Amino acid sequence: MNASKEYWEKRFKGFDFETFDFSNSKPAQPLVNFCKNHTKRGDRALDLGCGGGRNSQYMAQQGLEVYGVDISLSAVEFCRKRFEKFNLEGKFESGTFDKIPFPDKYFSFVVCIAAFDHDTYENAKKSIIEIRRVIAYRGLILFTFDPPDTDEDILDEAEVLHDGTFNFIRGEQEGMLFHRYKDDEIRLLVGEESIASFERSDDGTRVVVCH
Repeated sequence: MNASKEYWEKRFKGFDFETFDFSNSKPAQPLVNFCKNHTKRGDRALDLGCGGGRNSQYMAQQGLEVYGVDISLSAVEFCRKRFEKFNLEGKFESGTFDKIPFPDKYFSFVVCIAAFDHDTYENAKKSIIEIRRVIAYRGLILFTFDPPDTDEDILDEAEVLHDGTFNFIRGEQEGMLFHRYKDDEIRLLVGEESIASFERSDDGTRVVVCH
């Protein structure tokens, strides 16, 4: 949805590269665990919904060949500058989950950290197919999904779309989409038979590794 694109563009356009505190920009712990257990140097990785690049940077520093895709052009540009600052190799492109700008079977694995929640459920079903198009045979996908009670205190600022996705229409989060996934809904979305592991972090985040 255009509203969601505008939201993320505005958010990342507010990042000031010159004053940004990179020391506090740490990778997500589920990604650290995933890389330790499932990746090797030289693997070609896609960070889908790469945002400001904290997870992309970590993967590049582990010797992975990193690519990133984000709906926000400002986020993409920030990632490019970030990699230049730390003398890292990486390629970042603007795109959406359902139209990933890379060839079939291009990646060893795909990671999507706290990003799939920010789309409609209907579009997420299309995006799963697209992710599997660009990943190598039996390649793994790492998803994290926010706790279902996220943004509980501001739900009155959102309208509910037909698929249950919240579209925030006022307040600081205006323009943001958020789908409050239940565990069963995640399993249905990715396909029960494809799940290698399904765990819940202490804060309620669901961490899913699947094919």
